[in-house]
Amino acid sequence: MSNEKIFPGAGCERSRPFSSQTPSTSSNGATTTPSGLSTRYSTSTSSATPMISGKASPLAIAPATPERPALPDIVAASDYAARIAGVAERIAEAKDQATALALLREGVSALGAESAVFVSFIRDNADLSACRFMLVCGPGWCQRYLDAGFFFHDPWLAYAAHNSEPIPASSLPVPDPEGQRVIALAMHNGFASAALVPAHSGAGHSRISLLCLGSATPGFFEDEGFGRFRLGARLLAAELHDWWLARIRRELIVKARITPAELELLRHERQGHSSKRIAAELHVSKSSINSRFQRMNMKLGVPNRRLAARLAIECGLLIG
Repeated sequence: MSNEKIFPGAGCERSRPFSSQTPSTSSNGATTTPSGLSTRYSTSTSSATPMISGKASPLAIAPATPERPALPDIVAASDYAARIAGVAERIAEAKDQATALALLREGVSALGAESAVFVSFIRDNADLSACRFMLVCGPGWCQRYLDAGFFFHDPWLAYAAHNSEPIPASSLPVPDPEGQRVIALAMHNGFASAALVPAHSGAGHSRISLLCLGSATPGFFEDEGFGRFRLGARLLAAELHDWWLARIRRELIVKARITPAELELLRHERQGHSSKRIAAELHVSKSSINSRFQRMNMKLGVPNRRLAARLAIECGLLIG
């Protein structure tokens, strides 16, 4: 069952400065957070992954796991692709995050990985409130990650923000000490070997997702089976990314009560049309158009129509 916690402000809302306060992780894997920080994540705790809570706790090395098949042997199974596709095609129908998390867990197992973190975020945005996590690992890992502010120094997220190719994490050069600390924490918590699988929505969309798959076996994803593995991993990541976008879109429409007429205004704004031109096309006055934009900006919690259009794109309501 999901340990999902939903906090006010999570998702595609107007940006707020990142709070210096840190969220905390309870013993059951759920999170609590001060009002200045809105982060949402759900967890599926792996018994093979140690839980770490509190800044003073030392890093714990994951205990040795029984001998597992090598990646080439796993991907060589005749039903390998079919099992992954069977999980992926059910994600779009998931009614809630608990169901999506269960499918992520099932997909991780089908791929041959042991742990996973799925994170969805907005490119070039330092506001953690717009970040979404789903975890198939110990929630203590995420707690330490957030406490240390690693989100802002994560080389794996930086890779996902500007690249779409799945890669073994070990192939990514990380010269700076902060990035090395981020990776060291992951390696000590079930990601001795990791695969990075970005998911993008195409040109114009600023919301990016990263499926990070982990194994406690060093070198697991560096094996020759990665070629076939990456195809299934990319499919799973893309379906999870689309599911999040659809969920965020529904949340925004319900919360802000955005109407089709207001979306039409945002499309005009995205195309650079002036109030005068919009008014002429809709056969209303210029002042009426300006008033409509003002009301919509208030509903969305943004200061101007330009940011309203950007928000709609980030949430998948408009094509950029």
